Amino acid sequence: MSLDKHRESLVKYCYDVSKVSLAIAVLNPVVTKSKNPALFEVALGVGATLVFLSLAILLEKDVKA
Repeated sequence: MSLDKHRESLVKYCYDVSKVSLAIAVLNPVVTKSKNPALFEVALGVGATLVFLSLAILLEKDVKA
């Protein structure tokens, strides 16, 4: 197995984790019908989304280069 194949898998994983963290951050207050969602929890979810999305974009640039 080449390193590029592992890198592509890691990029896909990072994209998937970012989607899941955003879904949890947005859908959790909706599903629990919380009138005042904890701002910290939403910010943490969005922050995690941005971290994993940025990591995936950086890794993907290396794959295509």
